[in-house]
Amino acid sequence: MEPPARVRVYRDRGLVLEEEQASQLYQKGAFGKPLSGGRLQLSPLEILYLVENGKAEAVEGRSGRALGWEELCRRFSRADSELMLKYAVYSDLRSRGYVVKTGLKFGSHFRVYGRGERPGEVHSRYLVHALREGARLTPPELARAVRLAHSVRKTMLFAVVDDEGDVTYYSLRREKP
Repeated sequence: MEPPARVRVYRDRGLVLEEEQASQLYQKGAFGKPLSGGRLQLSPLEILYLVENGKAEAVEGRSGRALGWEELCRRFSRADSELMLKYAVYSDLRSRGYVVKTGLKFGSHFRVYGRGERPGEVHSRYLVHALREGARLTPPELARAVRLAHSVRKTMLFAVVDDEGDVTYYSLRREKP
């Protein structure tokens, strides 16, 4: 078993500076965004997932002080009030073998690649938006999301997270008579 990667956390991002560890995370799980010099940049959701699953240990970027999962959650939640909602969906998708990247440019939380697919080699299959159980969406909001997903050849999924943290996925698609 490989030792956990060391992630240096700076504000709302993490960096893996050790080239071999960075390469392992990117090659085996498509985590992060490769940077020059063999470094890897990780998002808060990726850091949380890797730490929770024992694949990384997080340290304060400047001091090197160890950061636990709970402290990381509090820290990242300050900048993103929906962090734990999105994390429930991110973690669920990752645990099912999907590769999950930001969907910000598509107006959703995530773009999701099929099992074994890699960003840059194929296009993502799904756009996923996380919602709390009981959230209300207007018909125009639903139509906008579905039309955008359709226009970029993706399936729109709404991931509803209940009070126990369980995730249920609902797919909507555009039909033409």
